[in-house]
Amino acid sequence: MDLPFIDGALAVFVAALIFIAVSIGVLLILWIALPFSVFGLKGLIRDMIEEQEKTNRLLDELLRALQDKEKPGPAEKNGGAGL
Repeated sequence: MDLPFIDGALAVFVAALIFIAVSIGVLLILWIALPFSVFGLKGLIRDMIEEQEKTNRLLDELLRALQDKEKPGPAEKNGGAGL
């Protein structure tokens, strides 16, 4: 009793089992590696935040310097003649 549709169904079933097994294996590897990647990136993110804060401070100083430069002096307020 050799039914061709049983062989086809068995092949699909075996292919699905292989796909599920490989998917579970990949997920297991990622689950194990996740804590190491998170803790490894933690320091890098901290460094990036510190650099961003430094950049913000420098930009603030530059903005203040430009604003002070644009302010007119006492002679410029009176028209520059002094009289």
